[in-house]
Amino acid sequence: MSHAFSLEDQELFARLSGDYNPIHIDPVAARRMIFGGPVVHGIHVLLLALDRWLERETPSVRLKNLTAKFRTPAHLNEPIEFAAIPVTSDGVKIVVTANQVKLLIATLSYQKQRESSRAIPCEVPVRGTCQDRSAAELITLGGRLELCLERSIASRLFPHVLEQLPAEQVCGLLAMSRLIGMEAPGLHSIFAGLDLKDSDEEHDPVLIYRSESYDERVSLLNLRIAAPGFSGLLTAVLRPTPKEQATIAAIRAIVRPDEFRGERALVVGGSRGLGEVAVKGLVAGGAQVKFTYHVGAADAERVVSEIVADHGAAECFAYDVLSNAADLQTRVGAWSPTLLCYFATPFIFSAIKGQFSPNRFFDFCDYYVRGLHNTFQAALRLGNELRYILCPSSSAIEELPLELEEYSAAKSAAETLCRCLEKAHPGIRIHCPRWPRLATDETASLLTIDTQDPAETVLAALREMREPLRQP
Repeated sequence: MSHAFSLEDQELFARLSGDYNPIHIDPVAARRMIFGGPVVHGIHVLLLALDRWLERETPSVRLKNLTAKFRTPAHLNEPIEFAAIPVTSDGVKIVVTANQVKLLIATLSYQKQRESSRAIPCEVPVRGTCQDRSAAELITLGGRLELCLERSIASRLFPHVLEQLPAEQVCGLLAMSRLIGMEAPGLHSIFAGLDLKDSDEEHDPVLIYRSESYDERVSLLNLRIAAPGFSGLLTAVLRPTPKEQATIAAIRAIVRPDEFRGERALVVGGSRGLGEVAVKGLVAGGAQVKFTYHVGAADAERVVSEIVADHGAAECFAYDVLSNAADLQTRVGAWSPTLLCYFATPFIFSAIKGQFSPNRFFDFCDYYVRGLHNTFQAALRLGNELRYILCPSSSAIEELPLELEEYSAAKSAAETLCRCLEKAHPGIRIHCPRWPRLATDETASLLTIDTQDPAETVLAALREMREPLRQP
């Protein structure tokens, strides 16, 4: 039987565990992080997998050993499958998959549960601050977390786990999620794995932790833990932070103050990434600029505030390329663009390597073909002054990386649409440069990958786009 995690599930688990890391519960903040949106807590997946296994087990058990590798995260509303495979008389291998990709592999051994006299407070953890740790802090980090178990929430999420596992082992696993997600590494964490054994030592209801090692070269943290139900090792990875683009002041240094003067630019998707760079470059070059955002109002307002503080001007407004094209005139008022920049995109790196998905291809086409076409038609209705369109394409069309097949095909379809639009509207120049991988939130990776700074690339494209129609 499959299961799909909802945002409500995530919020319940956050209350139960105390792990309020924004990558799990904040869709707006998570869209700027490495997975492009909220992902499920690793311990949430593990506990649900244990619950599915225990549903078929009649006696109460105590885990003697538990290892788990969190290979890739589960996304919200994504159906996942659970499989529990007996490997010995007292051992089980659990595999969790989504779209035939392994998300979690866990192995465990167990015994009949013995009586426990440990009292665990029945309450939710106090919500703390999600720590942003430096490398120096991670090397010497140590501390303790109070254990607790709010049974009404636990019974709703994991009824069999709550009934058939010792309370100290359940709340210990919950505290491990809080430790990784909130304390160490905290804000920029990814839970990578755990290697635990049953703890016979008498402890107060606390989890004690200390940093065993931190390898800055690969951003890998090992934490040694001890608690009433478990002792062992946790492994976490620091994920890359959201990419900050060049400031308006830095862009002014490489843009002539009059090179875009006279242009009225509409930048679709200008609150971050390449669109943010385009907004700042056009403002620095003297253009009048309005730009859109989809859900990131705070990001858009930050861009406007930065420009205004630098004695510039820009306006922003909410716009969804899939549903708001008919309302574009209402949103921009009595204003007609001469230049349109189209940067709307879904999260790019979501494919299964080597497995072409028609559904994912159509999702990309919604943005790169349907959204572009609707926005183009809406922009024409704003007046008869549109002369230039920048619609970036990708070098992936030539390279065809296996993890970007659907993206590459959709970008190729977008190029075809642009050629058709340009042929039907000979007075409009549509520029589709094939850009390499540029440094944005979208291209963040746990691996060291060469990416180019976007500022020079975006500015070069804006200049190239206008050059043909400037010829005498």
